[in-house]
Amino acid sequence: MQDSGVCANRIGRTTMPQITVTSFGHSTLRLEHDGLAIVIDPGVLAPAAAFDDATAFLITHDHPDHMNAEQLASALASNPQSLVWAPPDVVGHLADAGVASEQIRMVENGSVFETAGLSIEPICGVHAEIHPTLPSPTNIGYVIDGRMLHPGDAFPALRTGIDIEVLFLPVSGPWMNFADAIDYVAALRPRVIVPIHDGDLNEVGLTLTDQMSALLPGEGRYRRLRIEEPVLL
Repeated sequence: MQDSGVCANRIGRTTMPQITVTSFGHSTLRLEHDGLAIVIDPGVLAPAAAFDDATAFLITHDHPDHMNAEQLASALASNPQSLVWAPPDVVGHLADAGVASEQIRMVENGSVFETAGLSIEPICGVHAEIHPTLPSPTNIGYVIDGRMLHPGDAFPALRTGIDIEVLFLPVSGPWMNFADAIDYVAALRPRVIVPIHDGDLNEVGLTLTDQMSALLPGEGRYRRLRIEEPVLL
């Protein structure tokens, strides 16, 4: 499990809003609450529908399977009230794609913020190593409402006091093996485990991964979401 550095702050929470989650495949998720919507990591594998009617976008890191700058620019231009939150090395790409500066929010230094009526705690670190010859960009995991975690492409350590109920768990990719996922679940002990980062798998690979979920420790419920089918979590 990777060190999260100095980029986590405590957030207070007095209510537990109902959040509807929709998967658009790979690592793209839509979280809806009280008529507002956050879309996390809408990359080049995401369908056009993933970009529609979002109050805010959260980007974990600068890889195309997590961030489609051109499609984001179009979506943000069509909804001038919407915002995109991203690490520093993504901000320039967004500006180059034509995103208006007033719609861009840089995520750094552990700044806790609120968007779409939900508190967001960034967990700043670096992308898990693919190979020593390749650079590792900044990776920001997002803790939503103090209880849901999208870790991006890493398994970041969390500060003491965070109790993750819903973990969006990466299960495939060139930077990991399934043993890493098992260890992360053992460390966090979430109540619900939703597999993500599996856009590189065919049906056989997805089936095998779901079978391997039996190795995940603890009492957490493994739940694969059907694409574009909203569920309450």
